[in-house]
Amino acid sequence: MNTEAAATSLPAADKGVDAEHNGFVDESEEESNALADVMAAFLYYKKYSLNSSIYRRLHSIDELSERHRQIVASLGTIDKIKRAENLIRENHRFLLDLVHSSAVGAMPSPTESPDEFRAWFKQFFDSRESAGKPPVADHHMEKMYSTLKQFVRDWSAEGQAERDLTYGPLLDALESEFSSVSPDRRGNIHVLVPGAGLGRLAFEICCRGFSTQGNEFSYFMLLASNFILNKSESADQYTIYPFAHQFSNVISAQDQLRPISVPDVLPSSMPYSGTAAFSMTAGDFIEAYGSSSEREQWDAVVTCFFMDTAKNVLDYLDTMWHAMKPGAVWINLGPLLWHFDSVDGEQSIELSRDEFLELVAKVGFELDRGQFKEKIPVTYTANARSMLQYTYNTFMCVAHKPHNDNQTE
Repeated sequence: MNTEAAATSLPAADKGVDAEHNGFVDESEEESNALADVMAAFLYYKKYSLNSSIYRRLHSIDELSERHRQIVASLGTIDKIKRAENLIRENHRFLLDLVHSSAVGAMPSPTESPDEFRAWFKQFFDSRESAGKPPVADHHMEKMYSTLKQFVRDWSAEGQAERDLTYGPLLDALESEFSSVSPDRRGNIHVLVPGAGLGRLAFEICCRGFSTQGNEFSYFMLLASNFILNKSESADQYTIYPFAHQFSNVISAQDQLRPISVPDVLPSSMPYSGTAAFSMTAGDFIEAYGSSSEREQWDAVVTCFFMDTAKNVLDYLDTMWHAMKPGAVWINLGPLLWHFDSVDGEQSIELSRDEFLELVAKVGFELDRGQFKEKIPVTYTANARSMLQYTYNTFMCVAHKPHNDNQTE
């Protein structure tokens, strides 16, 4: 695989580069502002994390009585917090490299041109202040921390167990669907993966010989996937500490401060790179794949923890129907944690699982009842060593678009 083929096309915060060169492209001011907000979260990570995770805790210990402070210090707690401080600084360096890899021509290299970078960094946040914006929104920082955990889920050896539970059934169903075609002959079978995140599921599908395209809307995911897919030169090249900020439900300091190496495999090391294409696209799924150019282009659609991100899931189903060839297969696994439920000012249609399956049939898809699975217990970006674990009882369904297009209007 040419790793650059997996790059994403993103709007620039200040100037554009042709998308054919896999850089930023000029888009609307709204999208550029949205990208700048996400960049701010990556760039502000160190200061935000030190204030919220480190200095606040050290101050709380300082406020203890001398006796209590000495007891806490004897446990190694202060040393643990100071070690976490150093690891946050290590994460910061990783995140600066990540942002720089996508900010083509806009951001000086933090390592090669540190003085120019510091001046650029100051100007970046000064301009936000002049515009009446905070350095970063709290909810963006939560997404920032989640992005670090996504690296664990998708591109670390530790994440393999979660990937086996979540991606494994999808990959098995896809291979079963095309079992009569050997992997070296699957390059003409085109698979779409909406909500691709950091791209590991799409990567695994391509590793099985299918030409695969991931689609993603979140700039957090797009910046991170572009970095890991296109800038990795060896397995385990980067070390991050995604749980350094987690001080609750921790069994040991070693668990909290443990390093995670990414990527566990080199993304360019695909076994069928000569026959199977791999790419990632940026943008809204409905807009990108509801266009006339995408009509009946895809042999399979694979969705994982995606369908409940819809405001109106019928729009997703109609878009998939439009993009799928007659006879194409759709394979889905996930919960129904409707993302826009109770969000003020947003449309949201929340269905039960049974209502969802009935809707799928009413749209025109033919559900394969024999492949339906329920109560599949899976986690999502879980800290495997935490005392607290959230488990989804997900379901999996497989459906086909009939060869005769009989969609219900």
